[in-house]
Amino acid sequence: MLRPRHPLDCLFPTLPPTGLVMLEWRVSCLLLQAAVLLLLSKGERMCPASCRCEGKIVYCESGIYQDIPENITTGCQGLSMRYNNLLVLLPYQFAHLNQLIWLYLDHNAINAIDALAFHGVRRLKELILSSNKINHLHNNTFSAVPNLRNLDLSYNQLQYLQPGHFYGLRKLQNLHLRSNGLKQIFVRTFLECRSLEFLDLGYNRLRSLTRTTFLGLFKLKELHLEHNQFSRINFFIFPRLINLQALYLQWNRIRAISQGVPWTWNKLEKLDLSGNEIQMLDPAVFQCMPNLQMLNLESNKLSGVPVEAVAAWTSLTTISLAGNAWDCSPSICPLMAWLRTFRDSKDISMICSSPKSVQGERVVDVVKNHSTLQVVNRLTPSSVHPSWADRKTPESIAVSSTTPITPEAPTSFIPEPQFEHMAFHKIIAGSVALFLSVSLILLVIYVSWRHYPNTMRQLQQHSVNHKRRKKAHKQEQDLNSQLQEYYLSYHSNSETMDSLVNETRPCTCTISGSIECELHSFRHYLSYQPVLLLINDCSAAIKGSTTTQKERTREESQRGSCPLDFCMNLSSLLKMILSPLK
Repeated sequence: MLRPRHPLDCLFPTLPPTGLVMLEWRVSCLLLQAAVLLLLSKGERMCPASCRCEGKIVYCESGIYQDIPENITTGCQGLSMRYNNLLVLLPYQFAHLNQLIWLYLDHNAINAIDALAFHGVRRLKELILSSNKINHLHNNTFSAVPNLRNLDLSYNQLQYLQPGHFYGLRKLQNLHLRSNGLKQIFVRTFLECRSLEFLDLGYNRLRSLTRTTFLGLFKLKELHLEHNQFSRINFFIFPRLINLQALYLQWNRIRAISQGVPWTWNKLEKLDLSGNEIQMLDPAVFQCMPNLQMLNLESNKLSGVPVEAVAAWTSLTTISLAGNAWDCSPSICPLMAWLRTFRDSKDISMICSSPKSVQGERVVDVVKNHSTLQVVNRLTPSSVHPSWADRKTPESIAVSSTTPITPEAPTSFIPEPQFEHMAFHKIIAGSVALFLSVSLILLVIYVSWRHYPNTMRQLQQHSVNHKRRKKAHKQEQDLNSQLQEYYLSYHSNSETMDSLVNETRPCTCTISGSIECELHSFRHYLSYQPVLLLINDCSAAIKGSTTTQKERTREESQRGSCPLDFCMNLSSLLKMILSPLK
């Protein structure tokens, strides 16, 4: 009996049936392993839609994602989710990406981060969360990433920093907190950041710092505090920053700097104090900075520099002094003598602010023309500065080598009072206060009109009545000034009598006020009775009038008739003329 032919008989015709079965089983296992490896290799090469993958780096910056893609390869070491619409980071959001080394989440709309969001990514070394809307952080949020070296939280909405925010970040080297609106930093906030070398707190709203704010930052090399709201800086708030090399304090509101506790900044090389309101330099500050190389004092209110401070600038290689109100009196000579040996080109931008005779000129030109040094010869010995009289500094020797004055008799100069310019923020505050006051008044008027309409109408009616009474009173005054008393002076002559008796022509009389009354023909008054009627009419007009004399006068002037007083005078005249005719 023949056995059925096996598919592998053609390959192995001499093997017994049992050997063929074992061989078939081994081939099946190999095929299964190959399939599994193929699937795994395909899984590692998976790349989410709208993303760009370069080896183990994934770039998903298309702007369409509101959540982290799920099909990112598990071996991903770098993930960029910039310029998307991420809103919230959920717990264990990146736990499946345990090989991540750097993660970029900037320029999103993240406003909340769960305390467990970064659990599972212990290898993470760089985390960028800038340009979001983060306004709160839970304590221990970053404790799950102890290997973090660079953390960027700039351009968010954080207002307070607490010690628990950076707990466990002992390997952190760079921390960016720029432009957050920070108002307060609690004590020992950075105590866990023992390896921190760079700290950026610029462009915030900080007004004060405590002595324990930077406690523990022994390795800090660069500190940014520019564009805040400090009004006074005492260097004792930076204790034990033995490795600090650069300190940026520009564009605050600093009026004075001081050195509270004696401490030497051996490694400080750069100090930027530009854009402040400093009026006087404390020599003790610079005496504690023996290795200072770059100093920026532009745009302050300095009128001079003490000789002791100039003497402490032994290591400077770059200095900026422009934009100050320099007093070009003899007190500036030590500074200019030092600048002459310093040979820095930036001193040419120094402009004199006083005295008025040299106002607006360059300090270099004033000193070069000896206009400042000539003032010394005209000053009296009573103005000699006592601190300069007993010492000879290299600066005074340099000045004496170029001018006839002696270093034992330098003079002091009282600078002219400078008008303090109103700060821009004060103008803004005043404008806002004025606007709010006007708005409040308008609001009160509107509410009163809405809730008490009758009262508003009464006020309006009262105002209208007041205007009417005022107008009537003014019209009465004008009318009284215009009213005049009319007098008639009659002197008869031959022509007048001829006109009255023979009716040769009408008789007219001119009255002040340019009103002419025509006297009718004399024949109307030949009899005594009409004259009496005329007189009676005038009397009746006087006694029976119901209107006031002023209104009658106004009406008569409008009709063009004779005034009432003239009518009475005319009647009296007619009586006198006609009395002989009776």
